[in-house]
Amino acid sequence: MFYSRAAYSIDKKGRMTVPSKYREVAPDGVVVSKGLDGNLMVRTISNFDQLAESLNSLSLTEPVARSCRRSVLGNSAEVTYDSAGRILIPLHLRKLAGIEENVMVIGMGDYFEIWDTARLEKFEASRDPDEEAEAWASLNITTTRGN
Repeated sequence: MFYSRAAYSIDKKGRMTVPSKYREVAPDGVVVSKGLDGNLMVRTISNFDQLAESLNSLSLTEPVARSCRRSVLGNSAEVTYDSAGRILIPLHLRKLAGIEENVMVIGMGDYFEIWDTARLEKFEASRDPDEEAEAWASLNITTTRGN
């Protein structure tokens, strides 16, 4: 499982070190995709394959389904780690997320996000704490099992 957050940098070639605990979860590499909030989403290969199967089950004749498939599958890249534990994030994905140098890596459970630091700060500053609390309450999140 991916959790926590940490600041990293991307070198001029587009390489970023993946936290060692994340590499342990995904030892064979990861799939980097366009995120939903102006960021990148990074999934294990098996998790991404499940998502791709779900997207592939959608009708080709449905415009929204085609758009979703194009957005996710067309903006994804499978990457492996180099000897230093880095991944090479393709240029087109870095451009989509506005990533140039400083990034924040945020664990999200079964995937993690890569954000341009300035974009993340702007995104988080735009969130209203009261509205967010109401939205969370509607999710009925529990920390106990069973009941």
